[in-house]
Amino acid sequence: MREKDLPFDRSRHAIYTKNAKKCVQTLLRRYYDQPTAAALWEKTQLQYCAFLEDEPAMGGVKMKTSIYDPILIFAWYAVIPDKPPLKDVQQDVFECFMSGFETLGRLFNLNRRLDNRIANLVFKKTADQRAREIGAFPASFRMEGYDYDRENGVVRYCFTQCPNAEFAKRHHMEDVLPVMCNCDHLAMQKLHATLIREGTCCTCERCDYRIVGDQSPVAGQYELATRENGLWVSVKK
Repeated sequence: MREKDLPFDRSRHAIYTKNAKKCVQTLLRRYYDQPTAAALWEKTQLQYCAFLEDEPAMGGVKMKTSIYDPILIFAWYAVIPDKPPLKDVQQDVFECFMSGFETLGRLFNLNRRLDNRIANLVFKKTADQRAREIGAFPASFRMEGYDYDRENGVVRYCFTQCPNAEFAKRHHMEDVLPVMCNCDHLAMQKLHATLIREGTCCTCERCDYRIVGDQSPVAGQYELATRENGLWVSVKK
């Protein structure tokens, strides 16, 4: 079905991106023959529209892809009859959401103090944008910033509300959410950095981000562990 023909309220919601479409279609072709994959793609599209019926309007947020592309992934997983282990599609989902970090990693290295400070400014600007949007879109991301730790080169911020986590809870799909959350760790690795995160909005009161260069002594204090639900978390050594 063509995206322009999909039955959802475009005054309230947005369509998924071409990257998300490519990701889901690639996964369908990997596990099913062509006719079955085509039929399941149309079911995925219709499930996407069905999910949007009860979702709060967020089509006008600046970074809408962070909200609507995950819904397509949830829709794909909801309709496929055979559920592959999500760890097997982790790289596909990362490339869908964050392929640009591969290029950024050729330019930025967060072990370099200047690059580290630039990252802090970028995330601060993002937090300011989120704060301006939350009045118009109260169900969107609620993001808080922290003072930059100049001494240790630690960039820190957190989300106290995440639309992806809230969606997963409403639809009882918390087991699918980690395949999206884990992308943050992979993205920071591309920037020669380590994400220190001990929990997310789905399991804790906040999703805490501490980002340091991967050669930092702070990074060496933690190791990455996998929870039973597949979520990657940082644990003290």
